[in-house]
Amino acid sequence: MLAHQSTIFARLSQEFGGGAAFVDTATDDWHSLDCRSTLAAQFGVAGQRALFLLDEQGVVRWKTVVSPGQDLQSGQVLTALEALYASPVTADNEKAASGGLSRRTFVTATLAAAALLLLPGCGSSASDSHTVETAAAGTSSDQVPVVLTINGLSHQLQLDPRVALLDALRENLHLTGTKKGCDHGQCGACTVHLDGQSALSCLTLAVMSQGKNITTIEGLAQGDKLHPVQEAFLQHDAFQCGYCTPGQIMAAAALLQDPHTPTGSAVELREAMSGNLCRCAAYPNIIAAIQAVQRA
Repeated sequence: MLAHQSTIFARLSQEFGGGAAFVDTATDDWHSLDCRSTLAAQFGVAGQRALFLLDEQGVVRWKTVVSPGQDLQSGQVLTALEALYASPVTADNEKAASGGLSRRTFVTATLAAAALLLLPGCGSSASDSHTVETAAAGTSSDQVPVVLTINGLSHQLQLDPRVALLDALRENLHLTGTKKGCDHGQCGACTVHLDGQSALSCLTLAVMSQGKNITTIEGLAQGDKLHPVQEAFLQHDAFQCGYCTPGQIMAAAALLQDPHTPTGSAVELREAMSGNLCRCAAYPNIIAAIQAVQRA
């Protein structure tokens, strides 16, 4: 429900408890409403999700009710609001002429309509339970079993087929050493190894990584013994903030395993590592660390 005057706002605040949401445009504060209150019954919307639009005089200009088992489409709400907001506005761009809605009223009502879409159903307990069960069933049906071999260990997961390997590592397995930078395959912070080859985990689907040996920065060291690239990064101070460092190390380790990697040429190494960006510009030290491992 949407209120537009402090007096209206105060009255609604007193009569409603928790359960839905409304906003007072004077303060832009959100508050809870109870869809089972006396006032809801007076409006004929007890036990239902409803959105009301009150003008500056407190007159109900429009309302919509979402029936049990149905979803409110944002397009329907916006179409109704646009129909109401048909009067021209004055020079101050606030009040509408001839009894029309003010621009502030219209904009806030649009926001309230969007907020309503996020509210849970407000039916009976049995109806609420059915809604939750239906949603859970839908979520379950959208997921598929996925088995990933990561750092030598097998992990059985239930994932949406669209989940990227990066998100599966960080959100499901809590292997947060692999960093999310651009999430578009442009910065290299999410670099991991797939069967020993460098790969961008933000562009790799988790389901497509099944049957491959996945190595993350957590699995590069052998117990307490660091990988040579990790040791070289420490010795050459090849990092500053450290956010890109896991990706840099993983890319460098894969690069050094490639027999075609040029030896000693800083120019060629920079080209080979160009997919891994460092905002701190620690590139000279990174190249020096890689060259040190090559010479070892």
